[in-house]
Amino acid sequence: MVISQEQLGEELSQAMERQSIIAKELAFKLRLKSVSTISMWTRGERPITENRLHDLCDVLGDWRFKFIVAGYIAGVDLLGDNEYQNNVLAQHNRVLKEESERKRVDAIYYDVISRDNTDGDHIILEHDKESFEEIQAEISEWVTGKEQIICR
Repeated sequence: MVISQEQLGEELSQAMERQSIIAKELAFKLRLKSVSTISMWTRGERPITENRLHDLCDVLGDWRFKFIVAGYIAGVDLLGDNEYQNNVLAQHNRVLKEESERKRVDAIYYDVISRDNTDGDHIILEHDKESFEEIQAEISEWVTGKEQIICR
């Protein structure tokens, strides 16, 4: 699921907290006229333009926020929402699970595309889904690992 303005604001608020930056300092670094803009962003009351999202990523330097913004702009949830989000070992196991599920359909997938078999559309879709989930799990594992290292 793609995140809403409110969720984006919450992620911004959490990134500010992780980076130990207050709204006044962030507003100054972004050359904003008012700190209230930051407050409205964090509450989801004012949309953040794409240019400002890039600026926020540069100023904050927060890995998780960068992935959230990239996913928001692309309209794709890169990190995923799972119960093991804050555990590196659990994330690693999730990556392995997603990889094995993709490998399960690999042989069938390559057979279908090599024969140009239109009856195998569901196999192609399943393979694409499994590949995306594997990539999403790998990104999520990487970001979780970075967060745990940086936040120690």
